[in-house]
Amino acid sequence: MSSITINDLVYDAKSGDQLDNVSLELKSPQVVGICSNDTGAATALEDLLSVRGKILNGDVTINGVPFKKYKRQSKNEIGRIDDVVLKGKTVEKAVDHALRHRKNALKPEQALQMLKSLKFEPDQMIAALSEAQQLELRMALLLTWQCSIVILSDAFDGLEADNRQMIGHLVKDYAQKVDALVLFTSKNISTLMRFAHTLYYFNGSHLTSTRDLSMNDGVDCTVTVMGTGLSIDNAVKLGAHMLEEAGNETRFLFTGNIQTLLPLLEQSTITDIRIEDATIEDELMAY
Repeated sequence: MSSITINDLVYDAKSGDQLDNVSLELKSPQVVGICSNDTGAATALEDLLSVRGKILNGDVTINGVPFKKYKRQSKNEIGRIDDVVLKGKTVEKAVDHALRHRKNALKPEQALQMLKSLKFEPDQMIAALSEAQQLELRMALLLTWQCSIVILSDAFDGLEADNRQMIGHLVKDYAQKVDALVLFTSKNISTLMRFAHTLYYFNGSHLTSTRDLSMNDGVDCTVTVMGTGLSIDNAVKLGAHMLEEAGNETRFLFTGNIQTLLPLLEQSTITDIRIEDATIEDELMAY
């Protein structure tokens, strides 16, 4: 089992980003999404797990090892998307290079079999792949390392929509089979909610809340209602999180089947309804 325990942490990352009074505990198998209004929190966490920076207060334990002693074993236990480089003219050559000197990694033939399920062929030329395809290949190669902690950063955002779904399910399956912790961030709320088991909300360097997504059956949307007559109390009972009430306009965040809201929206005094994808800003206001 992999674990990360952070207590009352004040941390200056090598990148210049910070974490302020952060406490959290992560245990595998789990895919963790970082929802933030900037990249600072995710970058600081990545530097922390790579033991790059300085703890000013609090303590951190990674897989049972205190932060200061962890660097020696972090190379084989932590895999970062930024560490995966495609070298060689073909997919097969890239696999050989990626797996070289990697402890506990898949064998080349196993890796190639997995890549075939993603429609990569051994003799496929790397130069002929699009930027999104190369990123998909790098993400898959990262999983072949079989690390107990995997850092994907915002890699999902660089994939084509169809392949994002396929890779997302592969990542969730990987976490379960390898008993691993996978951390990622995204600018897209639907990506965070579809592929994460747990969301951690950061406002700048501060952790504001945690959200378990294990029972979720949908993704968040923002509903804007123009007019009057909306029963706000009933909307909240159905799962709405109010964002703004001003005059004849009400905005709220909602997860689940929008059909359950229809009886509340059939008032003759309601003049218009807009349903849009939720944004990071909406999420942070609600959570």
